[in-house]
Amino acid sequence: MTCCTQFDKLLDRGLARHAQPYHLNNGIIITEIDTEYFFVFGDDRHLFVGLNYCPFCGKILSRELWNLEKKK
Repeated sequence: MTCCTQFDKLLDRGLARHAQPYHLNNGIIITEIDTEYFFVFGDDRHLFVGLNYCPFCGKILSRELWNLEKKK
């Protein structure tokens, strides 16, 4: 379960992935964002782009930003 149904649809279509970075073994992560949510680009060897926020509802997805908000 994610933050919104639109993001769930991206996950279902394989355009996004919810996983720990060390589980993404069929490609490379091209951002340095501490997150479990990634956009997926490419067919055979994927490129993973970490997400700070949900592109649809704006909810914080990265652990880094979530921890900063929690400290306020």
